[in-house]
Amino acid sequence: MGFTEGSLAEAKLIGDDVFPKTFLPAAVSERNLAKSVLAERESLVAALRRHRALLFRGFDVISVDDFERVVEAFEWDAFQVISGTTTRSKLSERIYTANEASVDLFINFHHEMSLRPTVPSKIFFCCSEPSPEGGETSIVASDVIVEKMEERLPEFMAKVADVGIIHGNKTATNAEVGTQAIFNKSWMSYLGTDDEAEAVKRAKENFSCSTVHFFSDGSAELIFGPSNPVVEREGKRAWIIPILGYTDNINMASNKFGDGSAFPLEVLGIYEQLLEENCVDIKWQKGDILLLDNFAVQHARRPGKPPRRVLACMCK
Repeated sequence: MGFTEGSLAEAKLIGDDVFPKTFLPAAVSERNLAKSVLAERESLVAALRRHRALLFRGFDVISVDDFERVVEAFEWDAFQVISGTTTRSKLSERIYTANEASVDLFINFHHEMSLRPTVPSKIFFCCSEPSPEGGETSIVASDVIVEKMEERLPEFMAKVADVGIIHGNKTATNAEVGTQAIFNKSWMSYLGTDDEAEAVKRAKENFSCSTVHFFSDGSAELIFGPSNPVVEREGKRAWIIPILGYTDNINMASNKFGDGSAFPLEVLGIYEQLLEENCVDIKWQKGDILLLDNFAVQHARRPGKPPRRVLACMCK
């Protein structure tokens, strides 16, 4: 056996299942994580399905190549990464940097690419250099959030199931393009055209947007829906619409009910509270690998201090 069970002080219990499940090397001689994954792949895939997130700690994962070998040992097909509104750098055939926004910025909870037509089912993160302070990756079980929302806001949840949510997210302004902001790409870069009519067409065809609004500061708002924020995949429900947006600037996102009626502001506060009450902050150690079921887990990035370097890989 290449693994022994570890414990994480911050972990939570969801029913009888620890979240996340932590694996350590069974012995000093078994710190080759890719080799151990190859030997126990089926049991690890079953563990991911049950626990939603797996943390591998204490293995010899030093380089990009080490990380890529671990990813390939799981034998999942690569997810094609399409340029978005944020900056990532490609480091190898399958490995990218995580969002390169300034490390002192908070990136809010979300399922990766959840509003696109095709969504990665798995995400790997690898810590190349932990932040000396803060910089945790925070994770939360999305099915727990759905359940808590139904308990706290039954009438709201009934209405969104009936009429859905219309959600908007803004791209970078002219002043933010090329900076270390979380969104630092223009709608022209994102959609590959400077023609507004063509941009709307491409947004609808390629990104499932319902329309696009353009503003004088150079930004655009991508509108999605109406759609139900709750979907079910592989037996677990998930809240897929990032109603808080991706930043801590509430003006970067907009929400209203699918019938056009106003979205109650108190819902945002309750949703944020539930995220914070049920999340787990992963305090990175160098060489850690975190594997998430992207259909079941939302993730966020806490503000930190440089240097912080986390790598990422997405799988179909």
